[in-house]
Amino acid sequence: MMKRDLIVFEHERFELTGYDVWMTAGEIAGLFGVTIMKVRGIISRMRKDLAVNMDLLSKYELLENDYKDELYNLECIIAIAYYIHNGLSVEFRHWICDRVTRRKERAMIVYF
Repeated sequence: MMKRDLIVFEHERFELTGYDVWMTAGEIAGLFGVTIMKVRGIISRMRKDLAVNMDLLSKYELLENDYKDELYNLECIIAIAYYIHNGLSVEFRHWICDRVTRRKERAMIVYF
């Protein structure tokens, strides 16, 4: 089993455990407070609707019992958040947009 990073909702806010985010449908369901079937339905709809190859957004992880579990990357998790319409998904979308547009907190060094 490989080490991977997650997005977690703790203490009323979202946090990254690292920058190589890959999550299972169950972990995504827990993050947004929906059922696994809802997440799998959304992923199935995304496979049909999106012009992008979902194989680029997911991969399989071999589990200890020789079963495989499908993992989804951050880009896919963000897309899933736009298919879910509840408070957690809206808060997540605001959080991710804030992280993308946040200014660097340290000064920029300019070389001449």
